[in-house]
Amino acid sequence: MNNKTILYIAMSEDGFIAGDNDNLDFLNNFQVKDEDYGYSKFMDSVEFIVVGRKTYDKVISMGYPYHKDKQVFVITRVPKESPQNETLTFYNGAIAALIGQLKASSGNKHIYCDGGAALANHMIDLNLIDQMILSVVPTKLNRGTLLFKKGCVPNHFELKDALTFKSGLIQYTYLNKNLKD
Repeated sequence: MNNKTILYIAMSEDGFIAGDNDNLDFLNNFQVKDEDYGYSKFMDSVEFIVVGRKTYDKVISMGYPYHKDKQVFVITRVPKESPQNETLTFYNGAIAALIGQLKASSGNKHIYCDGGAALANHMIDLNLIDQMILSVVPTKLNRGTLLFKKGCVPNHFELKDALTFKSGLIQYTYLNKNLKD
């Protein structure tokens, strides 16, 4: 089983994944025609997505469909009242148990943690994130939602790769040193 749980997320150079009021406009300046920063290839390697309720609601409110081609688990304290479908589950159980079940059933495909910060930090604290792919845009927000509680990558992650794009975005890949290959 070579599958991993991967946090794949964009952030400002000062560590924020959203500005005030969950504003994501800072990312718009880095959308380049014919450049998806490896996202399509990454998504081809993914079978399951776990996402926090706040992030899920934000994406839906922006008018985007949420990955109808993948099995999505929205992590929430309050399950959604509307009917769920074959690819969407609102989950309020133990995240470690869910990740264990997904890893056991996903073969070589990965589990994508799509954020937000609360879910990412909870999973990091539980040692459930195997790899992080952080797309850092060259802009500072100075306030908003910090990705990491302490403002920097946790010490148990080791930098493995960095790719620089023409837009100025730098994509860092970190591996969890606490986990065995």
